Amino acid sequence: MLLLDCLVVWRWLSGRAWKVAAELGIEAALRELLEACDLVKRGLAEAPYRLRPHTLARAYLAKALGDPVFRATLPNALRYLLSRRNVGAEVLGRLTRRSY
Repeated sequence: MLLLDCLVVWRWLSGRAWKVAAELGIEAALRELLEACDLVKRGLAEAPYRLRPHTLARAYLAKALGDPVFRATLPNALRYLLSRRNVGAEVLGRLTRRSY
């Protein structure tokens, strides 16, 4: 998440935006964005902000359970990951790196 995301959400968030989020089923994502922007605003986090690993895992799990197209791509994604020699080091590096 970039600082620009926060500027947009602070400027345009309204009751109508929440209604659109509800229609699209993304209220949780909007709440997560607001929480992250609040941390940035208070100086407790830096932008670009990295989502916590458990937040990402929860989002991917919800997507896998609720979206049959996403679920259909999982075997190919796993095959790709398992075909790489140093996948463990790459994943660990992505999870622990400080910035993008």
